[in-house]
Amino acid sequence: MVNPGTFHVVATELTVGSFALAGLSFMLTCLATLNIKPFNHYITSLDAIAHFTLAFGLITTPFSIVTGIMAAPGTGLDHPMLMNKMLISSFAAGCAIGVLLHRKSAGPNLWDSTSNGLLHSNMGMASTGFILVTASIGGTFARGESLLDFLHLPYREVPVFPLWLSILVIIVATTTIVLNTQRTNEGTS
Repeated sequence: MVNPGTFHVVATELTVGSFALAGLSFMLTCLATLNIKPFNHYITSLDAIAHFTLAFGLITTPFSIVTGIMAAPGTGLDHPMLMNKMLISSFAAGCAIGVLLHRKSAGPNLWDSTSNGLLHSNMGMASTGFILVTASIGGTFARGESLLDFLHLPYREVPVFPLWLSILVIIVATTTIVLNTQRTNEGTS
């Protein structure tokens, strides 16, 4: 029989790989939005790649969470690092859902507005960043090391967000809601 850890590795690679490609594509769409050549010629392709890979990563996220709980020693969520992994991956999934819903509601004119395009691509990169932090916590938990060790993130504390980061998240969320509401009101007028 196949070990649950093997399933977790496969699900995690699919999730992190998809989000990483989405993050790269969102970074390039950000450059295209700023009208930097040659990226601005490929905005349609970059848009499709970014959102398709983000959606695929979002689909594979629950499999990563479930297989991770099955592969974890003990009862699954009895370690603060595992709880942080679940919280941050859920936050990344929520951010990705918001980006995909915004893409659907914005229609084909998303990239016409520089400010809207920059906000959208940065939110896409943020969801990717949260998945990479989740992967880093997994590396620290399983092997005692990760690529983000130089940041000295407080993985062993729940919740992982310090007060300043929680306030920043609230400001970003509120700004996004206000901007989206203004754009919706302008569209209906």
